[in-house]
Amino acid sequence: MIDKKIKIDIGCGRNKIEGFIGIDFDSTTNPDIVASALDLPFDNNSVDEVYSAHLGEHFDPTEAQQFFNEIYRVLKKGCKATIKVDKDWSKKKLMAKDPTHKYRYKEKEILKMVGKFSEKKVKDKIYFFKITQPRRKIFIDLVK
Repeated sequence: MIDKKIKIDIGCGRNKIEGFIGIDFDSTTNPDIVASALDLPFDNNSVDEVYSAHLGEHFDPTEAQQFFNEIYRVLKKGCKATIKVDKDWSKKKLMAKDPTHKYRYKEKEILKMVGKFSEKKVKDKIYFFKITQPRRKIFIDLVK
């Protein structure tokens, strides 16, 4: 049976997830669709699942709000979005390594941005990029 659900990975980069439509503004990463995360090429209420990781830190707070608004716009009612963003921990060190990183978020900032979703879980977690490189992320699970 073919899964006809529309599942999108926003900001997929070179790491597309099987079963998801990879969306990235950078055509050199070979996404399925070249588009901005702030202006998704999908109709309102047309997407069954959204995933995005390592993208939110590339947005300032105004752009991040627009990003969450776009996810809300395209997501079907009752469907979920899973987002991972860098936390404000080690801000100087991590931003120095990647100058395209614009902002690090706090849980309360994220909760304010996602207020219109019916369900919101925002968790602060430490994970290890490499055994010697702990990173702090905010994991965001949303339901429209």
